[in-house]
Amino acid sequence: MNENIQHRALPLRKSLLAALITLSSGLICPLQAETTIEDGFPKFMNCSGTPIDSAATDIRLAATGDLVFSENPQINRNAFTEFMPLLSKADLVLGNLEGPITDANTPRKPYVPGRSYSFHYPVETAQLLKKANFHILSIANNHAQDYGPTGFADTQRHLTAAGIEHTGLKGSYVFRPVKGIKIGVIALAHYPMYNNVLEIEATAKLVAEVRAKSDLVILFYQLGGEGDAYAMITNEDEVFLGEQRGNARKFAAAMIKAGAGALIAHGPHLVRAAECINGVPVLHSIGNFVGAGGLSAQNLANVSTFPEMMFDASGKFKSVRIVPVTFTPERLPKIDPTGRSIHLVNWLNAQATKTIPDFRALNFSGYKDQADVFEKWFRSTRFGAQAPRN
Repeated sequence: MNENIQHRALPLRKSLLAALITLSSGLICPLQAETTIEDGFPKFMNCSGTPIDSAATDIRLAATGDLVFSENPQINRNAFTEFMPLLSKADLVLGNLEGPITDANTPRKPYVPGRSYSFHYPVETAQLLKKANFHILSIANNHAQDYGPTGFADTQRHLTAAGIEHTGLKGSYVFRPVKGIKIGVIALAHYPMYNNVLEIEATAKLVAEVRAKSDLVILFYQLGGEGDAYAMITNEDEVFLGEQRGNARKFAAAMIKAGAGALIAHGPHLVRAAECINGVPVLHSIGNFVGAGGLSAQNLANVSTFPEMMFDASGKFKSVRIVPVTFTPERLPKIDPTGRSIHLVNWLNAQATKTIPDFRALNFSGYKDQADVFEKWFRSTRFGAQAPRN
């Protein structure tokens, strides 16, 4: 590891460790803990790229991309260690549970390397998610039913027993009261049984319905092809392994017109561009978060994001930042002291700005002193070796 990276990483890791210890022991007050946890992280920015200070009345949302746990419970128990200070501070935490929580042992589909995988997780995983402060999980994805109807039903039962809400089935949504306002969360994917990103007109009606009953609507959805070949968004429909996977920008524009207040996508297994449409943030893919059960951490998938958004007391979007993520050898998330995912999102934004009319990039701050580290890593990946230079 580069000496400069080590120098930057150690204080950050130490501050997080100190925060964990002191929070659990009660030795310091919450205000002191907040200062320690926040030290060294990027600033929250609005759509214009202006740093925005938070207020006590602000609502803090955090989201994670795909959660693919190991079948080994011991590995899973360390899944959120480094991010607990941030997860515990959020008023609302969303995650995509990419697979069933079940004791069932017969997968619904065959294992075909490079094409078909079956995931399932120990029953205690629901309690781990609860302890990590997850409030709502999406079960709308292409692995939720890897162990058939039994595994799918088990997942919902275990989450409910743990006090975690889940959503994603056709017509479903969740309302959650936070600091005096009502937030509606809609999870979606590209299959008929779920709220469907392909059915734009019907989904827009659902968004309008939920918005009429709430102060803020968050869309959390699986959309797009998978892997490096789909890193850059377009205005076109995306097809992956013969499946229609949606049109990122057409979907986002329609949902915002219908009343969505923030859009957060996952599914491509890497980060993609981010933009603001009429003042509403759209994160076109936030990447993986836990990959211990079989997700790759190679090439562009070696980096990911932990996005946090702030909304004011009325539910209006105020600011956003991303905390950069990379992975341990067990493919558990850890903070990346080089900020490569921030550089990558900004690079992808620059490309989208050149190729997509009316694309208004949502660029992120932080880690400018690590630009050379990003460039060296990026050009070492298969995608970056062939990518144009900004």
